[in-house]
Amino acid sequence: MCLCGMLAAEHATLPPPMQDELRRFFDMNEEWLASVVEQGREVGTLRFDGPAREVAQLLLASLEGAMLVARSYDDVARFELSAGRLLDELKR
Repeated sequence: MCLCGMLAAEHATLPPPMQDELRRFFDMNEEWLASVVEQGREVGTLRFDGPAREVAQLLLASLEGAMLVARSYDDVARFELSAGRLLDELKR
């Protein structure tokens, strides 16, 4: 389980400096992921329309949600299925 995903669920109760760091964590991950998917598009291994940043936001949000749901079922296969489907959609 992603620690920052768990903290995000309690965002409103966190002190402002911690809220800022939490957003910075997600921003940094989105930036990194955007560069990775853009590289994939440039070399032809990934296909998607629109800005890479939007794809990164979709992936990060989807994976964080998939982790929460998989945890509630105590079933890692639920996460793996979601992650696999997301990646498959980018390879078409």
